[in-house]
Amino acid sequence: MNIDETNITQDQNVDPIEEQPAEAVQSPAQEAKTARRKSPPEPDPKDIFFKWIRDNNPLYLLSVALMLAGLYLAGSELEAGQVQSIYTIAGFFAVQNIYEIVMIGMALYLLRNRIQSDHGRLLLILVLVFLGDLTGYQVHISGKDPSVGCIASAIYMTLAALKLFVVLKVLNLKLHSSRAFYIFSAFSLIWIGPKIADYMVNSVGQASIGFFDGSYSYYSLWLAAGLIHLPLIIQNWRKNTLDLHEENEYLGNATSFWRWLIVFPFIVMPIYLYFFAMRDQFRFMDSSISLPAIIASWAVCAAFFAQTIWRRACEEWIGLNIYDSVVMMLFLVATMSFTSSVSAPVVINHILLVAGLAATWQTRDNRINGIGLSGVVLWYTGAQLKYAGNAAVDYGTKLSKTAWAAILMGGSFVLLGLGFLLSLIRNGASKKEN
Repeated sequence: MNIDETNITQDQNVDPIEEQPAEAVQSPAQEAKTARRKSPPEPDPKDIFFKWIRDNNPLYLLSVALMLAGLYLAGSELEAGQVQSIYTIAGFFAVQNIYEIVMIGMALYLLRNRIQSDHGRLLLILVLVFLGDLTGYQVHISGKDPSVGCIASAIYMTLAALKLFVVLKVLNLKLHSSRAFYIFSAFSLIWIGPKIADYMVNSVGQASIGFFDGSYSYYSLWLAAGLIHLPLIIQNWRKNTLDLHEENEYLGNATSFWRWLIVFPFIVMPIYLYFFAMRDQFRFMDSSISLPAIIASWAVCAAFFAQTIWRRACEEWIGLNIYDSVVMMLFLVATMSFTSSVSAPVVINHILLVAGLAATWQTRDNRINGIGLSGVVLWYTGAQLKYAGNAAVDYGTKLSKTAWAAILMGGSFVLLGLGFLLSLIRNGASKKEN
C-alpha cells in the first residue's frame, strides 16, 4: 500500500463532525428545540367555530325551524278557532309558498354558480320539509273551511309541480317518469289524503257511496298509497337504476338527489296519513275491518319499494329471495287470517298476494313462494269443493222422494247414452287395429 492510499483510508475514517463548522453541529436538545419552534401553532377555538359555521351554515336550519314554528303556531290558532279571517289564513299560506320559492331560488343560484354547492343541495332538501306539510297547516285550513282547503291544496299542488319542473330544467336533470310519478303522487296523498278521508267518512250512509263504511274508506286510501309504488318497483325489478351513478354538472351524482326526493315522502306519507287522516276518526268508528287488514296492501307494496331503494343492502345482508319470501309469507299469514268474510278488501288483498307470489316465483325462481302459491291454490280449491259439496248435500236433503226418483231415472238415461257412446268408440278402435 502506498502513501496516497494510506491517506485516503485515514480520511474515510475521520468523523464527519470534525469536518463541519462548529455552528453547523447541533446537540439533540437543540434539534428538539428547533422542531418545537417549527411545529404549527394550535388553532384558535374561535377560528374552528367560524370555520364550522362557514362550512355547515346552520343558519339555514335555524331559519327553517323558525318558519315551521310559525306555521305550527298559526295552525294551532286556526284549529282553536282563534283565527276567523280568511285573509289571515291565505296570508300565512302565501308566506310559506314565498319562502319555499326563495329557498329554491337561492339553491339554484348557488348550484349554477358553483358557490358552496353543498349549501345549495341542503336548501333543496330542506324544501322537502315544507312540501311534506309537517305542521299540518293545510289540514287545519280544511278543518276551518273544506272548500278553502281544497282550493289551497290545488294551488299548492300546481306550484309544487312547477317548482319541480324548474329545478329539473335549471339543473339539467334527466326526467325519470316513474320517479316523478311516485314523488308527485306521494306528496299529493299527503296534501289531499286527509281531505278525502274526511269526505268519505262524512259521506257514509249517503246514496252516493252508501255501500262504504268508514273502514272501507280508509282501506281505499291506503290501497292508493300502496299502488303508487308499483311503477317504480316494476321498472327497477330486474335492473335497479337507483344504484347507478348519473353524472350531473351541478349536483355531481344526480341519483343521490332523486333518492332524497323519493325517500322523504316514502317515510313521511304513511306517518302523515295515520296521524292526520285516520287516528282520531278510527278510534270512534265501528270498523268492520281491522287495522292490519286496512294497511296490509300498503305494507306489502312498501316492503318491495324499500327493497328497490336499498336493493344493494338487501342483496348483501339477506339476499333478494329470502327477503321476498319473508315479505310474502308475512303477507300470506295476514291475508289468510281475514278470510272469514268475503269483502272487497279481502278480495283485493288476495289478488295482491297471488300476484306477488307468482311474480317472485317466475321472475326470480323463488321456489318457496312457488310452494306458497301452490298452497294458496290448493286451499281455495279445497274450500270451493267443500262449499259445493255442502251446497249439494243441503239441496239434496230438501228434495222429496218423487224428485229423487226423477233424478235417478234421468241419470239412468244419461248413463245408458254414455255406455252406447263408449261401445261405438271401442268398435272404431277395434277396426283400426284390424
